[in-house]
Amino acid sequence: MGDIDVILGITWLRKHNPRIDWRTGQLQWSDSVTEQHCKSQASNESSRAPLDDTIQRIRYVAYLREIRPSKTVAPAVSDQGSDPLLAIPEEYRKYEKLFAPELETGLPEHGPYDHEIPLIEGSHPKFHPIYGLNETEREALDKYLDENLKKGYIRPSESSAGYPILFVPKKNGKLRLCVDYRQLNSITKKNCYPLPLISELRDLLHGANWFTALDLKGAYNLIRMKEGEEWKTAFRTRKGLFEYLVMPFGLTNAPATFQTMINHVLSEFIDIFVVVYLDDILIFSPTLELHKEHVHQVLQKLQEAKLLVEAEKCEFHTQRVDFLGYTITPGQIEMEAKKVQAVRDWPTPQNVKDVQSFLGFVNFYRRFLKSYAGSVQCIQNLTRKDTPFEWTKERNDAFEKVKQQVSSEPVTRIPDPNKPFEVETDASDFAMGGQLGQRDEEGRLHPCAFFSKAFHGPELNYQIHDKELMAIIEAFHEWRPQLSGTKHEVLVYTDHKNLAHFTTSKNLNKRQVRWSEFLSEYNFRII
Repeated sequence: MGDIDVILGITWLRKHNPRIDWRTGQLQWSDSVTEQHCKSQASNESSRAPLDDTIQRIRYVAYLREIRPSKTVAPAVSDQGSDPLLAIPEEYRKYEKLFAPELETGLPEHGPYDHEIPLIEGSHPKFHPIYGLNETEREALDKYLDENLKKGYIRPSESSAGYPILFVPKKNGKLRLCVDYRQLNSITKKNCYPLPLISELRDLLHGANWFTALDLKGAYNLIRMKEGEEWKTAFRTRKGLFEYLVMPFGLTNAPATFQTMINHVLSEFIDIFVVVYLDDILIFSPTLELHKEHVHQVLQKLQEAKLLVEAEKCEFHTQRVDFLGYTITPGQIEMEAKKVQAVRDWPTPQNVKDVQSFLGFVNFYRRFLKSYAGSVQCIQNLTRKDTPFEWTKERNDAFEKVKQQVSSEPVTRIPDPNKPFEVETDASDFAMGGQLGQRDEEGRLHPCAFFSKAFHGPELNYQIHDKELMAIIEAFHEWRPQLSGTKHEVLVYTDHKNLAHFTTSKNLNKRQVRWSEFLSEYNFRII
């Protein structure tokens, strides 16, 4: 293997579960049994330098370095073979039914969460023309029909409705069959069951040091269509008309149905040591011992509910986990590295649709970006009706500024409800923004979250005094869960020093009186 000091096998990695920093190439792990020592291999040729051979027992450090493909290095091959149980820690293998292949499970039974498609009165599902497919897509269709007929997920149909299919590429290069249910969704009564607020995730994770992420397999297919509703899901192909016996992807109320079901299954644990967003489950705990108990409890409930887990997509007993686009570590949350890279590589928009795609992607992370609304205001204007697309230098500079903000990979602290909060706000002619922060033991301020918002309509005509005050109001609206009822006084920093006298002023207009009543709920001081 040339100058390679050591190659760590997948078996060793699973056993010791090291913490890996992919940016620096550093591995760290603890082991109360292992007594051997480890030398380092630098992450690149120019900086290789072995560590002291007598690294302290219990804590080990090593460095990863890329091995470029060559004739002497065999391709990596998983040692788990076809047995999914080998991808999970041995202590959880007793839940083997959870990790069974879908083909072995068969059609799920009917239950209380069977999916129904209530139609708006007077409307009817329709027949639609078939879309053309290329040769690769036709092969994928044949495979899809064979597999799903065998599993019992679909059956031949005599429905009076029929929707066309199309294929979209997956991340792994394979094709996913999708049914174009747009007409059906437009005539379906909407289920308004709420999905979890991702913004609340950071508050739940205070004190968590250990994480396990689970991915449910074939999530929607674990729920049956209600008897008599199957005909509404019919889809047309060159090989005939078929309908689903399980809930398919693409139905407008499918997420609400699934969230209702999984919330019921894990209701004892949600917001205590579990976060669930559709088929993604995060288990978090302060200690490893307690964490293992929590994982057992969750796996037991999932198995009792006859759900399935994708073993290869799970992470067990880790202190760094990617979840819902975030990277979570003890006490911190940041943007997922691959999302950061996607923004860094984003091409210059060529039309309004490109602008909408960029803003839609970056908006998800606006809580990590200071003064975001002000930065994108000139770009946002391009999405207005009847505004001609003109990519000016000002807009390009703003575009590059946002990319740079994202590329700096800002890290936010998970709020600690036992520590005082500090709020910083600011306002310009067109936008306002703020930062929620807390100080560490050495007095350094760390951001917990950002917010920003553009002024609209009459707000644009407010005096600067009211714009600055509105920024404070919006900050308290945004962070109400953290700031309401806190036992410490919230310090509010603003550039407009006259606001320090706002709470005692008797000369207020109607708008300011309304704001004063709102702020009276909070324990704060403007500085």
